[in-house]
Amino acid sequence: MCSVQRRKKYSDTLEASMKEIKEKPLKGAVDIDLPQRRFGFIAIEKGFIKADHLYEALIRQRAQETGGAERRPLGMILKDLGYLSVSQIDEILQTLEAEARQTKKTPRLFK
Repeated sequence: MCSVQRRKKYSDTLEASMKEIKEKPLKGAVDIDLPQRRFGFIAIEKGFIKADHLYEALIRQRAQETGGAERRPLGMILKDLGYLSVSQIDEILQTLEAEARQTKKTPRLFK
């Protein structure tokens, strides 16, 4: 298998896993409005991590949860793996907070 085929297969696997993670209900989940963009995708956009780092952290997060452990924030898992620093986590959280404030000011009819 050539490298292009491996990347395509990996990309397809990542996409399928992300879809499964989004669709599978979380233990103890509550009905809340989630941000338009997610923590991991912002980390990738800012160049802090790569897609395979996000995938690894999401798999660990899901494994911990299904193993009966309490759900850990994705940022903390990425920090423990050595992919993010505390300052990078803060920057991502500030971005999410700013976007949340922006969407609250926008009437629902115009979203």
